[in-house]
Amino acid sequence: MVGRVFWRRTLAVAAATVLFSSIAAGADSPVAAEGEWATLIRHFRTKAQIAPAASVRVVRVTESALGEGARAGVLQVGEGPAVKETAFVASPDGRFVVFGAVEDVTLDPAAAVMSKIQLDGEIFRGPADATVTVVEYSDFQCPFCAKGYRIIEEEVLPGYAGKIRFFYKHLPLPFHPWAEAAAVAMECVKLQSPEASWKVYDALFQKQRQVTLDNVSEKVFTFAGDDALVRETFDACVAGKDTLGRVRAQAAEAASLGISGTPSFVINGRIVKGAQPPARFRAILDDELRLD
Repeated sequence: MVGRVFWRRTLAVAAATVLFSSIAAGADSPVAAEGEWATLIRHFRTKAQIAPAASVRVVRVTESALGEGARAGVLQVGEGPAVKETAFVASPDGRFVVFGAVEDVTLDPAAAVMSKIQLDGEIFRGPADATVTVVEYSDFQCPFCAKGYRIIEEEVLPGYAGKIRFFYKHLPLPFHPWAEAAAVAMECVKLQSPEASWKVYDALFQKQRQVTLDNVSEKVFTFAGDDALVRETFDACVAGKDTLGRVRAQAAEAASLGISGTPSFVINGRIVKGAQPPARFRAILDDELRLD
């Protein structure tokens, strides 16, 4: 009874609609320290219909903002860039759980999203002091991303010249054979010439059908322009995959935002998934400019 009263009160404080899940542990039987999350993981596997081969683990456990012994944590499903996360808050004895994060409604959720995105040192198009920041996570081989490129670059951004700061980040999908190689090669170009890397960005989407796994590095070098790069330096960077860590860090960043598909966009902390119609982007951009 005490546990139920505790959760009614804390849910009221959280002011959110939540789902109670009874975990198969005795009310007077606290979860053991060793493997204490095993029951929660087993319950979540069944509830979310997770394949037996998929890894599920509990990470980042802290004391919940709701207090009184409650703990907050994250359930991670899968590995690498494809990992998916579900936040939870567990009662002190581990018997009851709320799937979802406790939020402070006095804080700006858009700012919280932007705080997870690393922009320092990243190149961008548009003015540095623009009030609206757009970050795209995309895949050079993805046909929907090529459509998204045309929508953003040809139909949307030209109408906001001088008002938007645009960043491009990598999220190469594992089933696209040359997407990661293209991202690695573009980042190798960026090390020598940030301006030339924008030429690569444009050309990879504009001439997507010309690129294959066998010619991707040569195409990227050509798109950059022969006079922009030292060929030996570029070739060594690509062969050594010197920028692979950077590409995968950006993909992991997207995963931390709940982004797993491409293209996806973050507009001042507002996430837009897919190659949406131009009017959808304009509505959000106009709203952000009004809010400024």
